[in-house]
Amino acid sequence: MIAKIHPGNNFGGLVNYANDIEKKDAVVVASYGVSLASNTAITASFKVQAKTHYGVKDFVGHISLSFSPEDKDKVDNELMAKIAQDYMRRMGIVNTQFVIFRHQDQPHPHVHIVYNRVDNDGNIIKGDCSFSKSAAITKALTRKYGLTFGKGKKNVRRDRLTGKDAIKYHLYDTITAALKDCITWQQLRKALSEKGISLDFVRNSDGSVRGVTFTDNEYQVTFSGSKIDRSLSFGRIDKNMVNIYQINDDPSDRPEFYPHYDTEYITHITQQYGQNSQDRQSTPSDSTEDAFNFTQASGQEGGTSSGSGIGAAIAEVLLQPHVVLSSGGGGGSSSKDDDDDDKEKNKNKYYTPRKRKR
Repeated sequence: MIAKIHPGNNFGGLVNYANDIEKKDAVVVASYGVSLASNTAITASFKVQAKTHYGVKDFVGHISLSFSPEDKDKVDNELMAKIAQDYMRRMGIVNTQFVIFRHQDQPHPHVHIVYNRVDNDGNIIKGDCSFSKSAAITKALTRKYGLTFGKGKKNVRRDRLTGKDAIKYHLYDTITAALKDCITWQQLRKALSEKGISLDFVRNSDGSVRGVTFTDNEYQVTFSGSKIDRSLSFGRIDKNMVNIYQINDDPSDRPEFYPHYDTEYITHITQQYGQNSQDRQSTPSDSTEDAFNFTQASGQEGGTSSGSGIGAAIAEVLLQPHVVLSSGGGGGSSSKDDDDDDKEKNKNKYYTPRKRKR
C-alpha cells in the first residue's frame, strides 16, 4: 500500500476526475458532509466550507491510496473505505468534509480521497501533507490489514511516471542493467556515458569517497545513488564489486577508483609530451599496477626532463583528489545529499548558541 499526496486549490477539476464513472468506473465508497447529487453539488459543498477561512492557498485535499494487484480480491469496497478512513484519522484529517472514490480502471485497487483542508470549525488541517508521516502510516496499515508489501521498483508502471520520477526510474533501470556487465567503476562510467548518464564521486576533504551521483545529461537532473535506490548507493555498488573480484577491501587503493584514471587519456598525454627511451614504456594494454608504477618512476627527481614531465602530468591526473561539491542540473545535489551510508555525525558538536540582546 502506498500513498500519494496532491494538495491543490481546484475542487471542480478534481471532483470531475475522481468521480469519472465512464472512464474510471468510479464508485463512492464513503463520504461525509457533502451532497452527492452530482459533481457540481459535491464541488459546491466543498467550496462553501473552504470560504470560512479566508486566505488559505491550498484548501483542496487529495490523497490517492494504491494497493498491490495481489490484494485485488481481498480489498472490497467496504474494507477499502475502512482502511482509507483509518489512514485519514492517523494523518489528522478529521472533523472535515470528504469523499472517497474507488477507481477500477487499473490492475491494482486504488482510491482517491478528496477532502476539505478547512475543517468544520473553519480551522486549517495541518500535518496532512507530510510524506514521511504518510509513509510510516501506510506501512503500519499494510501490516495491520495483512496486505501485500510492494516488491521494489521492478513492478512500478513506468508508463505512468512523469517528471523527476520518470527520470529516476530511467536511471535505475539503466544503471541496474549496466552493473550486470561491469566489474569496475571505470567500466560502469564508460557504459553509462554511452547511455547519456554521467557518474561522479563525492569526496570528503581528505579525498576519501563518501558517495556517488548519477546525472541524466539530457534533462540535466542529478540524483545521488541512494536517492535513486538503496541498492545503488556507493557503498552497496562498491561492496558488490569487491565481493565479485575478491580484490583489496580498501577501495581507495584500487586504481580504477580514481575518476580521472583512463588509459586512453594516459596515451593522449604520452603522445602529446613525447616519451624518452630511458623511461619505462606504458600503453593502454599495460596492467593498472604498471601504469601507476610508470607515473611514479618517471616522475622521480633526477629523471630525464622528458620523462619527468610525463610522469608529473600523469601523476597529477591520477592522484589529485577529485572533490565534487555539487552537480549541475535541476536536481543537482550537494555533498550533504550524497552521503549514501555515512550520515554526518555530531553536526552541532561545536555549536554555541548566541545570546540574544535585550
